[in-house]
Amino acid sequence: MTEQEALAPEAHVNPIVHVIAPLVAIGATMIVRKVITASYRGFTGKEAPRANDTAVPFGKALLWAAATAAIAAGVEVMAYRVTNHLGSTESAN
Repeated sequence: MTEQEALAPEAHVNPIVHVIAPLVAIGATMIVRKVITASYRGFTGKEAPRANDTAVPFGKALLWAAATAAIAAGVEVMAYRVTNHLGSTESAN
């Protein structure tokens, strides 16, 4: 063990956080996807591209899927980190 590892405080996460964090992440992701879709509609005046709509060009559908997936993944990471941070307590060794 290095000196830096020995001096770092140890974080203990409340077990209930392991249940709450995924629920928070799912809820936040659903909300963000709705906001992204509504924003697209507001800016373009059209419905957001759907993966199963063959009238939408492949590139446009792929770009939309990649953008929403990246944003949703970022929100999911933030939700997990915030939930874990709020549910943890740090203690010195």
